[in-house]
Amino acid sequence: MKCKACGAPIEAGEEKCPYCGTLTDYGEEKFKERESKKKEDERKKMLENLPAMKFVAGAFIPVLYIVTMGLYSVYWYAMRIKPLNSLGTKTKLPAWLVGIFALLYAYAVIVPSYDLTVYGISEEIAEEVYNGVIGCMIVASGWLAYITRKILQEHAAKFMDRTQAVNTIAPSNMLLFLFGAAYLQSQVNRMIKMNLFSPKI
Repeated sequence: MKCKACGAPIEAGEEKCPYCGTLTDYGEEKFKERESKKKEDERKKMLENLPAMKFVAGAFIPVLYIVTMGLYSVYWYAMRIKPLNSLGTKTKLPAWLVGIFALLYAYAVIVPSYDLTVYGISEEIAEEVYNGVIGCMIVASGWLAYITRKILQEHAAKFMDRTQAVNTIAPSNMLLFLFGAAYLQSQVNRMIKMNLFSPKI
């Protein structure tokens, strides 16, 4: 064998040229093997200490939404503030935003059952305020969904390439906006199957 850099003779089985230190073909192969083993060991170590996330059967999610009249969405975010924020990601789920979302939902559900004209509020104003609350609730829901998706993608990026994480975890903006927490739970279920979370039944 000869060194591909300096041309010096090299004995078979040498990983580096003893004269210039250039890796031989054998040395490059062994280096790749060591790097691959190192990454696999790091992955196994991470898998042993996976954070737990709640698993919800996919077919059960629509039932929860129908039975609770959408309240499950508020409950989903409220119950996942701590688990999501303990993942060690840069992005955090703000508890204050979840609180505002809950208050807007409560207003949207409770207020229509009262006759506000008793308090001197005209039906036109009451309707405008109600529509405004619904609009704010939609914005809050979308914002929460976007933040949560970002957290899940950042967590997934610890195990795979960043671009792959973005293209794999909750990639659809339309489904994210339309179904929010339901879509995100389906992605959490998927991440559990991908060994990115351990299931918390």
